[in-house]
Amino acid sequence: MFRIKHGDAITLESQVRRLFKCDRAGVSGLANADNFESRPMDAAIMVVSYIHAKGLQSSETQYDEFLCKYDTIFNYPDENDANNEVQNYIDELEAIIEQYL
Repeated sequence: MFRIKHGDAITLESQVRRLFKCDRAGVSGLANADNFESRPMDAAIMVVSYIHAKGLQSSETQYDEFLCKYDTIFNYPDENDANNEVQNYIDELEAIIEQYL
C-alpha cells in the first residue's frame, strides 16, 4: 500500500480543514492527516464532493481528469513514480480549493 509522508498528509489536512472550516478530525473524523497518509485521495474526494454538494462546479465532469489521474498514480505507485507526484497533487488540490474560499 502506498503511503505519503506524514508532513504531506498534514498539508492535505490543513487544506481540507480550510475548505470545510473545521477542526482536526472534522467531517466525521475524515479531515485528519493520519487518514490522508494512507489514503491521500480521500482529500480530493472530500474537496470535489464539497464543491458538488454546494453546486459550485461548472460541469459534472469538471474534476474527472484530476481525480482519475491521481487515483491511477496512487493505486499504481511503482508504475507512476508516485513519490515524485505527491507535491504536484498537493499543489493542484490547493489550487482547486483556492477557487472556492
